Amino acid sequence: MLEKLKWGKLESLRPKHIDEICSSKPIAYLPWGALEYHGSHNPVGLDGIKAYGLCTDLAKKTGGIVLPTVYQAANLISSYGGVDFPKHSLEFSEKLIRLTCEEYFTQLAKQDYKIIVLLTGHAGEPHIHILKEVAEEFNKKYYDKYFWSVAEFDIVPDELLVANHSAIGETSLQLLYDEESVDLYILPKDRDITLEVDAVYGDDPRGATKEFGRKIASTFVTNADKKLQELLKKYK
Repeated sequence: MLEKLKWGKLESLRPKHIDEICSSKPIAYLPWGALEYHGSHNPVGLDGIKAYGLCTDLAKKTGGIVLPTVYQAANLISSYGGVDFPKHSLEFSEKLIRLTCEEYFTQLAKQDYKIIVLLTGHAGEPHIHILKEVAEEFNKKYYDKYFWSVAEFDIVPDELLVANHSAIGETSLQLLYDEESVDLYILPKDRDITLEVDAVYGDDPRGATKEFGRKIASTFVTNADKKLQELLKKYK
């Protein structure tokens, strides 16, 4: 007898498999990212790649269905004063971010999912706050479901990870999920790394490692799983 499916990627699942997973683990994971300049050492899709990777790891641990990544973000790094990296980036309006989030939540609410996890790999403000506000609004609207908009650093200790842009934290996660897309050797060796020149906000990415990325991801999955197990008891 084949083992019952616990998790899967929505676009690769047939209807009966979706129903099978939802019958025991009614969780939908919605990775959210940006197409944004992340310096010369990282790919422009870093935010979405790490969000998808973390959602997949979490689904393997807890169960549920991972949706394709939404690549749509407002408030990119170029929005901040003194920083200008418009090339290789696609920025959308805050109004569209809210509308897209509402559309996804509305449609997912009509499905068999009881818990909807939106993991945003992009932390620009107010982009991240809009996604959290929409989740709060939907939690008031649907008493029998739970909407959770979260960033990975929200539930990882600060000594391990804080909000950053292409610094050691994000770069380590990128090394974990797509090592070949990272080139640390291209970073300068004779000067400090800066936001204005290198598009890096946070600790020096030259110390990034795949092992550190795995530590961050493991901590995130452990902490998120604890919350989801409690939610499953209430909303399943």
